[in-house]
Amino acid sequence: MALFQGIALGVIQGLTEFLPVSSSGHLVIAQKLMRTDQGSLAVNALLHLGTLVAIMVYFRHELVLLSKSIWNWLIWRRKDEKFGLVVYLAAASIPAALGGALFEEYFDEAFKSTLVVGLMLLATGSVLWLVESQKQGIRTLDTIKLSDSVWVGLAQMAAILPGFSRSGATIAAGIWRGFERTEAARFSFLLSIPIILGASGVSLLRGVPTSNMPSLIAGMIAAGISGFLAIAVLMKVIQEQRLRLFAVYCFIMGSIAIILTLKQ
Repeated sequence: MALFQGIALGVIQGLTEFLPVSSSGHLVIAQKLMRTDQGSLAVNALLHLGTLVAIMVYFRHELVLLSKSIWNWLIWRRKDEKFGLVVYLAAASIPAALGGALFEEYFDEAFKSTLVVGLMLLATGSVLWLVESQKQGIRTLDTIKLSDSVWVGLAQMAAILPGFSRSGATIAAGIWRGFERTEAARFSFLLSIPIILGASGVSLLRGVPTSNMPSLIAGMIAAGISGFLAIAVLMKVIQEQRLRLFAVYCFIMGSIAIILTLKQ
């Protein structure tokens, strides 16, 4: 993998991890076009770590409060106002963790299929199109319940498939549960932290293509910078109720992925 390819993949990962268009799907397509699909899961894992830094920087104040809440409970067994959110984030992480463990072999194969990516991008577009018909919610994360976290967690589990946007699915699930749009996005972004850590850790334990390390490091940096910008953009787009722009984009990219499959 050349240096420019690593940077290009990093920018793609950073932008598409948080914009509701599926980073994994775009990486599958990009790696196919660049002929750099060997060790794709390990490559994806490293690039995801770059976007993890972007989330932690953007939501640093929220993460400090959540960390203090965990510390207070572990040391003093004292629950503060953020402890409920910690619990529900943990609960929402379980479905994706179980899905990844049970169907890992299938997902490994799915990452090699542009047909799966194309179909899932079309599914993502459909979800985004439909959720914009949902009336504006008024709930905040202070009102979150276990049923809400399970619903969002199941959406995240479905998004393990490449092409089905994790951010799109989880934000849509939150909106459908009546949460205000930016609150649904906050929960989605915070929820991505444990799933990225877990998925990246498992993939990296299976080995990293060390010959590509300089390019991958450059890609991680690019993913972090572009990811931070993507979070800011998405928060504004969600407020303006313009998710159907991304739905159209997903329809176009999904069709391209299917066409690439048919031409092989």
